[in-house]
Amino acid sequence: MTMDSYNILAVTDLWDYVSNTANWNIILIIIGGCSVLGFIVFLERCFHLNKAEIDTNKFVTSIRNVIKEKNVIEAITICENTGGPIANIIKSGLLRHNKDKDEIENAMEVSGLIEISQLEKNTKILSIIAHIAPLIGLLGTVLGFMRAFAEMRLSGLMDISATNIGAAMEYALITTAAGLVVAIPAFVAYSYIVSRIERFVLEIQTTSSTIVDLLTHKQDEYDF
Repeated sequence: MTMDSYNILAVTDLWDYVSNTANWNIILIIIGGCSVLGFIVFLERCFHLNKAEIDTNKFVTSIRNVIKEKNVIEAITICENTGGPIANIIKSGLLRHNKDKDEIENAMEVSGLIEISQLEKNTKILSIIAHIAPLIGLLGTVLGFMRAFAEMRLSGLMDISATNIGAAMEYALITTAAGLVVAIPAFVAYSYIVSRIERFVLEIQTTSSTIVDLLTHKQDEYDF
């Protein structure tokens, strides 16, 4: 037996070992795991973002009214009762209401970075899944073609088993399809979460600007 034959047998034996493990193909198990992980991350992020949402217009109006009444303590209390990233950022500015504009803005900027990082937490996992799932499927495709070619070389032209080659080719196509089936929803989910975070960031910027103006431009009038 030639060295090439030994190599082909080694590849075939390795394939059989992997394929028979736990009665499931390891590539499909990995792709299925990516699917489950992506679904869990998507639900967790949706729940977190829904919990973080507030009626921004109502919130800003209530803060503006109490500030005009020169009651910053009540404004801070409103922020604490409201909760969420926007309220936390505004609270950081209110705690420095007697400072100059730059210090107020810096405090709110730092708080904003912290809150945005919490909004983006785990989001990258969806992006990673969307990128690697097709690659994992492609790996399965390569292994399928390796099995098909090994079968042809070992069997010879007259004794090629159409069943074995067909099974290998079917496996190759199934793993590619499975990778795409996982990657496409993961990419859509990632885009959806990112779009919601971007809307949050826009609300944070506009609300913070409004509160900074209230705390600085009218500071002398309100005489904190």
